[in-house]
This record gives sequence, structure tokens and C-alpha cells, in this order.
Amino acid sequence: MASISKNLHPDYQDEFFLNLDRILVPIGGKEFECMGLELAFYIAHEYGAHLDLLHVGSELGKNIDNYLKKLAKFEIEHDLVIKNNKNVSQTIIDYWKKHKHNLVIMSSRRRPTVFDKITVQSISSTIIPEIHTEVLQVFPPRIKKISSKIQNVAVLLPYSKRDPFLIRWASAIASSQKGASIRVYHIARVPEVVPLRGARNEEEIKKEERIFKDYMDNYAKIFGQIIKTKFVIGYKIISSLRSIFRKDEPDIVIIGKSKQRNFFQKLSKPLSSRIRDKLLNTGVCIHHML
Repeated sequence: MASISKNLHPDYQDEFFLNLDRILVPIGGKEFECMGLELAFYIAHEYGAHLDLLHVGSELGKNIDNYLKKLAKFEIEHDLVIKNNKNVSQTIIDYWKKHKHNLVIMSSRRRPTVFDKITVQSISSTIIPEIHTEVLQVFPPRIKKISSKIQNVAVLLPYSKRDPFLIRWASAIASSQKGASIRVYHIARVPEVVPLRGARNEEEIKKEERIFKDYMDNYAKIFGQIIKTKFVIGYKIISSLRSIFRKDEPDIVIIGKSKQRNFFQKLSKPLSSRIRDKLLNTGVCIHHML
């Protein structure tokens, strides 16, 4: 069993959020970017950050006017920057290197088939390894209509140094909206030879559940955020998520991922990517940690 961090908000995380003053959001004006922009608005509003909306190309999508109206409604400081260059990825990388934004929010398409994934170049996969700061990569729901509001936020808590980031992103999203809720999940994995009904009575599982509950209670006290918790026992993370989301499907699930910087890391398919591909009707926000 993994052990949870004793400190809810280490100095680095606190320093990061206190200094979160400038966010880069590459945009193309496409519909699939709506959820990523919603997250950008909520986070910028929560931390008083300035948004740089960067468009690379000659024509803006028809949705851009709606984005700008929403920014005015939220009273968020922002600049719309247009770069008429052909190399989209390199232009975004160069712009970040020049301004050193604290956070980059990338909207990404879901690739419905293996053929799409092989033949269509992903701008995000080119950019993320080259940007040395925190990145939120946002994938919209694949089937259901993209909502203009993100009311139900789920966080998958793995017990790692990413935890304070994941919960705070959820807090920023929920705090800006009336009636929005946060549910934090921790999945305790057990061997398949162990019956799930009996596993909850195992002392080791009971201990892990107590640690999880205490951890989240402490977070709620420190940050004043009402958070629902769900301790899940399962054999596999993907199948467990499918089961619980079938009953209570969130608008978005926030998960963490370390940046893959070398060839061997890129060859392996991390858990976050498998969750993204398997959860068909749920938006997914992957936090790529520096």
C-alpha cells in the first residue's frame, strides 16, 4: 500500500499558487476547446491571473467572440495574441519561452481510432515535453454534449506529490460556480484472488481508508472547501472507475501525470492516457507536473 504525504501543501505548491499570475492558453476557436477555456476562466478568476490567449494562424474560429464575452463577464485580464506562422507547435513553445507563463492550459482532441492517433500529428504531444512548467491538458467528453458549465468535478487521488495540485485545480473550478461539487476518489487495489466483499474488513484496507479520510478532512479544514470522498476497493483502476462513474458520472475527472521526456517513457502508455481513452463520456484533465 502507498503511504500518503504528511504535508498537504508543501512549500513548492504554496509558492506556485501564490505566484500564479500568468496563464498561456493556445486557442484555435474550435468547439472542442470549450472545456479547456472554461477551466482557464475559473482558475484565472480564482487566482487573479492574467490570460494570454494565443492563436497561431490567419483565421480565428467562429467561437472566439463567445470566449471574449465570457472573459469580460468574469472580469479577467487578458490579451488575445495572433501569430500568423505555419509552425504552430514551435510558435507556442517560443512564445512560452519568451514570457515564462506559470501555467499552460492545452485543449486536445480525442482520437477515436488507432488510425487517427497514428496519422494525425498531436500539437500537444510536441509542445508539452518542451514547456518546463505545469501544464493542464484538457480532453472534452467524447459522446455527450460539452456543457457550458462544469458542475461535477472528480479527482483521482494517487497519494503522490501531485495531490495538492489536483485538489486545488478542482477547488478553483468549483469555487467559481454555484452548486458545483467536488468528489475525491482513492482506489485501493487488491489482488484478484481476494474477494472484494471481504477485502474491506482487512486491517490494511481499513487503515488505508482511515488515512484517506483524515487526509481529506484536514484539507477541508485548511482550505474551507466542502469535498465529498469516495474510497473504492477494486482489482483494476480502469474497471473500478467505469463502475463508479456509471452511477455518478462527473463532468470532468482530474488526474496527474509526470512529463515523459525520454524515448522509453514515451513508448509506455501511462495510466492517465488509459483513463482518458476508456472514459468515453467524461471530460478528462491531465496535470503534467514539472
